[in-house]
Amino acid sequence: MKKLSLFVLSLLSALVYSQFVSPGTGINYTLTTLSSAAPTVLVKTGTEYQMTANITISAGDSLLMDENTTLKIDGGIQLTIAGVYNTTATNLLITATTPTTVFKGIRFEEGSSATFKNTILEYGGGIQVLNTDFLMESCTVRYFKSGLVSGAAITFSRGNPVINNSQFIENDLPAVSSAANASVALEFTNNYLFGNTKLNSNRPQINMGPSGAGITKILNNTIIGDRSLTKVGGVSVSTLLGSENHPQIEGNTITDNRYGITVAGNNSSGSISNNILTNNNTEPNPNNGGSGISLNGSGSTVMALKIEKNQIRGHLWGITIIGTAQADLGGGSLGSLGENVFKDNGNGGVTYALFNNTANPISATNNCWREGELSDDAMVEEVITHSADDASLGTVDYTPYLCAAPLATSDTSLAQNKIYPNPSNGTFAFEAENAGKISVTDMSGRIFYSGKVIKGDNTISLKAKSGLYILLFEANGKRQTTKLIIK
Repeated sequence: MKKLSLFVLSLLSALVYSQFVSPGTGINYTLTTLSSAAPTVLVKTGTEYQMTANITISAGDSLLMDENTTLKIDGGIQLTIAGVYNTTATNLLITATTPTTVFKGIRFEEGSSATFKNTILEYGGGIQVLNTDFLMESCTVRYFKSGLVSGAAITFSRGNPVINNSQFIENDLPAVSSAANASVALEFTNNYLFGNTKLNSNRPQINMGPSGAGITKILNNTIIGDRSLTKVGGVSVSTLLGSENHPQIEGNTITDNRYGITVAGNNSSGSISNNILTNNNTEPNPNNGGSGISLNGSGSTVMALKIEKNQIRGHLWGITIIGTAQADLGGGSLGSLGENVFKDNGNGGVTYALFNNTANPISATNNCWREGELSDDAMVEEVITHSADDASLGTVDYTPYLCAAPLATSDTSLAQNKIYPNPSNGTFAFEAENAGKISVTDMSGRIFYSGKVIKGDNTISLKAKSGLYILLFEANGKRQTTKLIIK
């Protein structure tokens, strides 16, 4: 028994001393000097390194990744940073020694500092960020699995982390996340995501909780889903426990997910604008998803989201507003310009551009409800669900709207204006009875030409694709609209 006890103590001692903890005395390590300090823990072989046991860089010390090299980390092994982690290398790979056995992960303690640049990280168990100073730039995070963390490839707990110009590819969990009870104002810009949340759990590729007093910025990203993953959404920025939430979701291209964008929690204010949302309909059951944009709220706090200039095509639902959520889709108190474009959003043979599933009135003027068509009020009513369909629902104010059928004019002077040839190749003559101004828009209201015309013949040249356009002529307080065809 005594010999067995000695053996166990020896084994535990070996395990303790096989890891490396820096002294916290202001030492600045590189991989080369760290390997010299702990040669059996960080083994250098040629130009590469292998981490065979846990390493902790203590507060006061730093680790500078300055070599273009490969760092392999054994299965179940963790790198912990309580001090400073910085990257000056231009081509660094951090991977598992054996890809089938992921390394445990990388943990940044509260008070630490992290700068990742020009790094590929793969086959890890996650990056846990407990600090407030985190920057990732021009990196790739791929093939991560559950390990150190179970929420995402990178999980945040506080502060204002920044990730830009990076890629997140086929990670088992979401690309990034934060807890519902923590305030994190992430800035996530110009990144490319594909096929994350591979476990097909009921989570989106970006899964952020409340921002607190800061702003969660999801800007100019490309977020592509794997259509075989029917439970994976695009972007969620939500507050479920009443904390402040200020999302700014703008300029993203989001396609082939379960849904495009969702914001939940009435204590949310911000903007959703200029996003291109296409075919986020991998969930075949319309009761379980499929919205281009979904807003969900409860309680009496007024949600304040400005929604404008989004292109929403090919979903089971265009925009859904649920519970006590509210938004300005155009012409409301938040100053939304509208200009949202809807096409082919529907299920069960019915088109749903906007479903106001609340008792609140919604302002939604100056939108194109049926892209590619010239709509009248009855046609717009067909694609909007509100009080006209169910008296318990709030009313949607949708007029005026874009893509409207041209209004006839009784003004005889304007009726004499001529366009020829029509169709044209983009260059045509406009013969005006009076001087005035003209504008040419596509069916979504986007302006392609605007200028003054003189009385008599005017030559107009447009750089536009083939299609149907609307020419608006204004003179002497009168307006005339005419169909213009470019072949």
